[in-house]
Amino acid sequence: MSTTLQIDGRTLITCQDAAKLYGCTMGYMRRLARDGRIYARLIGRTYLVDADEVRNLAQAGGSMAKGFAAN
Repeated sequence: MSTTLQIDGRTLITCQDAAKLYGCTMGYMRRLARDGRIYARLIGRTYLVDADEVRNLAQAGGSMAKGFAAN
């Protein structure tokens, strides 16, 4: 089940969905959220991350994107 939520003009998706879409692990996505390297909201025990920030990070490459698989 895919979860998408609109907050403050941002489209937020779960770390699980983001990991599937952009080819990284869910743990790496949660770490980026926890460390504040991408915009995220903690709802209960679930991090929701900004879909646009994750997409930009995945496309940018570089050191922050090391957890993303090469496409």
